[in-house]
Amino acid sequence: ELPNCTCCGHTMEDSGMTEDSEYLTVVPKEYIIIQQKRHKYRCGKCHGEIKTAPSAPRIIPGSTYGDEMIIDVAMAKYCDLVPIERYSTIAGREGLVDLPPNSLIGTTHKLAEYVEQAYHKVREEIMASEVLHADETPHRMLEGDDKKSWYLWGFSNNESSYFEIRNTRSGDVASELLNQSECQYLVSDVFSGYGKAVRESNKIREQKNKPKITSVYCNAHSRRKFKEAGDSFPKESECFIEYYRKIYQLESEGKMDPGTLSDKRTEMKALFEGMKKEAESQREMYSAKSSLVTAINYFLKNYTEFTLFLYYPFLPIDNNHQERLLRNPVIGRKTWFGTHSKQGAKTTAIFFTLVESCKLNKINPKHYFKKLVQHLHAGLALFT
Repeated sequence: ELPNCTCCGHTMEDSGMTEDSEYLTVVPKEYIIIQQKRHKYRCGKCHGEIKTAPSAPRIIPGSTYGDEMIIDVAMAKYCDLVPIERYSTIAGREGLVDLPPNSLIGTTHKLAEYVEQAYHKVREEIMASEVLHADETPHRMLEGDDKKSWYLWGFSNNESSYFEIRNTRSGDVASELLNQSECQYLVSDVFSGYGKAVRESNKIREQKNKPKITSVYCNAHSRRKFKEAGDSFPKESECFIEYYRKIYQLESEGKMDPGTLSDKRTEMKALFEGMKKEAESQREMYSAKSSLVTAINYFLKNYTEFTLFLYYPFLPIDNNHQERLLRNPVIGRKTWFGTHSKQGAKTTAIFFTLVESCKLNKINPKHYFKKLVQHLHAGLALFT
């Protein structure tokens, strides 16, 4: 209704002007059934044959699930960490009731198989890296194998993240990869399996006259040891924690202005030397079994590997890069408890490899998988 003027009471008219504003809303997800019709052709001369036009390529030919649906299910689980049973429940609230979770799980295996060559491409990128990050975390095999305790192994550089799931925590897993790689610096925690892998790989490299691998250890783990010791030795541990606080502050400043990184790391040398002297002086004052001396011994024994980054600007101060890449797999593990088969373990490794690599390159994983599948359908050159 046209308003009345409060000054004279006259009915007002449209001025042609507008006052604009915006607000955010949401369009609920729609599930659509696509009916596909393919023409049939007959021979008008002999009437001896009928041919049907070929179907468009799909991830699972003849399946009741389209490519977009299959990708959406896989990304819900491996990108958004939504269990597939919950995906089915959410779909039911949107009108698609009784969507069977088991059949959806099957589609993720099929998609993983379809894009597996991209997974191998990422492995090739990892193998060609001069600097590699490595870490591992437990992975539960719920059924499908006698051994329940499996491990998710992660290897990465700045652009690629690669995962394997194996039934062992033996350093043989890392050895297998390192023996075939161009890696010269392995960034990890002080786990004996990585030490064994480096030693074995270096023996092979020596025979082949190839550059050896140097271990670079994670300072975040060393700092964590002193934090843990702080529960029983708060004053003594605070000294080392303060050293690390100053070191990480310099590292942060250097990263904000890369041109100053070398100078900042030169400043850190004095801090590390001060920590070393303090550690050596305190080691004899407390029990060898105490948490403080355990942290001190951890630091002193691996001092060379902790400080190697000071002399090479391309080396990181810690292994937090790889630990961040393990965060989503760990959350996923807690959400769906583990995998039910060896095929499920392989599917998990493939998806987390591609999803986490997308995130490293600031690419939307859903867009990537859609584009990747289109390329595979068209037989185009594979990209990663």
